[in-house]
Amino acid sequence: MTSNNVIAGETIHPDDVTIGVDIGGTTTSVGVVDSNGKRLYMTRFPTRGQESAQQFLPRLAQVIRNLLNELHPVRQLQGIGIASPAANWRAGTVEHPANLNWGTVNIVEMMRSFFPVPVVVANDCDAAVFGEMQYGAAKGMKNFIMISMGTGLGGGIVIDGKLFQGEHGAAAEFGHITIDAEGRVCGCGRRGCVETYVSASGLRRTVAELLARQTDSSALRGMSFDEITAEEVYNLARSDDRIATRAFALTGEYLGRMLSNIVATLDPQAVVLYGGLVNAGDLLAEPTRRSFEENALHRYRGQVDILISALNNGEAAILGASSLVRETFVAKAV
Repeated sequence: MTSNNVIAGETIHPDDVTIGVDIGGTTTSVGVVDSNGKRLYMTRFPTRGQESAQQFLPRLAQVIRNLLNELHPVRQLQGIGIASPAANWRAGTVEHPANLNWGTVNIVEMMRSFFPVPVVVANDCDAAVFGEMQYGAAKGMKNFIMISMGTGLGGGIVIDGKLFQGEHGAAAEFGHITIDAEGRVCGCGRRGCVETYVSASGLRRTVAELLARQTDSSALRGMSFDEITAEEVYNLARSDDRIATRAFALTGEYLGRMLSNIVATLDPQAVVLYGGLVNAGDLLAEPTRRSFEENALHRYRGQVDILISALNNGEAAILGASSLVRETFVAKAV
């Protein structure tokens, strides 16, 4: 298999560090990773989805320089792995990501203008799957799916121990399964996509609808829509705010229903939930499991584990992206 990511003759020495980058619609996480998969340093900064890639990448480059300056003793940067929505591994491009104002850009070439080292770009969810499979809750599993919930919703599929990417390298776009043809407008331009209901942004929209339809008292009524964040909804739900609690229950209900359909197609051992939204823990996981069991075909009930990622907050994607660049370019012992 050929790829524009692969530069003939380039290798990574196994003792040097790589950088893993996880680009989200709201926040970008960056980590320095050693050859054993140990994250040495990690930081986050705002993605600013309204910016162009040409504005974003210099900021990313400066964050990477700052992280490398923290290394003592100094170690060589030998590669950068980037996890991004709408990435094309084969072409080295990011192509019209729904929550970023980028269009199509060759992110590999652009990053190499800042750092003349091997660069790999992969779909953010595929990178997270790879990290989870090597270091996380799915270690040792051969058949599982991952659902990633941040600003949007994505996923990844592992079949017989191998990451399934599909004919065009774009498999598992679970967030753009349509559940209501007349539903909410999605960033992709269509209506009723799952991610408009099951994501941090979808949770905020659910809150707004509940506030409009119900009369329950809630601290959320004193906030503008721009002030409502997934974190604030979570904090209020923990305090038994009825609107906040109902918002998470509905989000889990939608997610469990979607999973019942995906499981019927792929028959996995487990589903791993990943991303910022799953920091809500059982507020989201319990209604998801309940909805899945209620909607799943009988043969799958009680047979599929729904797990919370062991490598959340961007760590799975960072480790996965850094591992992918190392696997692609690492020097092989003779």
